[in-house]
Amino acid sequence: MKNPTPRFHFPLALLVAAMAASTPAVAQDREAQEQRQETPPRQTDTPPANDAATPAPRPFEELDANGDGSVSKDEAAVDPALTQAFGTLDQDADGKLAPAEYAAYKPAGNGR
Repeated sequence: MKNPTPRFHFPLALLVAAMAASTPAVAQDREAQEQRQETPPRQTDTPPANDAATPAPRPFEELDANGDGSVSKDEAAVDPALTQAFGTLDQDADGKLAPAEYAAYKPAGNGR
């Protein structure tokens, strides 16, 4: 019985040669793809779109910095629109807004 001699398979040799030639290109493509994935998206200076032209009013508790149960003119100064409306909202003209008085505050332009 004869020992089988290895045969040279031409199509197999072409496949091996093609794979060897494409390996650097595949590695470069993989590297480029990994870099794109690692790069965070670019931030823009444009704020997100908002249905309201002005922000919602701040919570009463946030404005009542000293916790006395009312918002003084000084405390209201953090919100320019509230400062402007303060005299109208201060129904009893005591120089501070009670929770019920502040509840009537609806900044212009937010559709409330």
